[in-house]
Amino acid sequence: MKPKSKSTESLISSNTSTTAQFGLVSESVWRVSGKAMTIDEFIKDQAQHVNSRDISVLGSFSGRLLDNLKKTNANDYPGLQQAVQVIVRVLESQAASQAKDPLRRWMAETGFAAGYLLKRFDLIPDHVAEIGLAVTR
Repeated sequence: MKPKSKSTESLISSNTSTTAQFGLVSESVWRVSGKAMTIDEFIKDQAQHVNSRDISVLGSFSGRLLDNLKKTNANDYPGLQQAVQVIVRVLESQAASQAKDPLRRWMAETGFAAGYLLKRFDLIPDHVAEIGLAVTR
């Protein structure tokens, strides 16, 4: 994915209380770099930075996505196994190998999801309801 030339400060506040962590807004809306966003807005924003070359590279890591999935307890993360399998199928598809910039939104969001799941750390902790499901152990 493209390196960002933005500040190196943390994207999401790391305060310990949930209310403070989400900048005194509901859990479905939280502050990223000082801006209130929903998870859908965050994904859309980050997907803008994914390009066709990223999709090609991410496709070569589909095996690692499946390996990460094996390290999780499927009962702890309902739907994660199916989601990862869909991501892998997309990354290994002819559409991914022929992707051209600008990417269609669904392809860019798939690339963002794959990149996020391949990270070795959690940007969003697992205990955060509905959005903390990243497999990064």
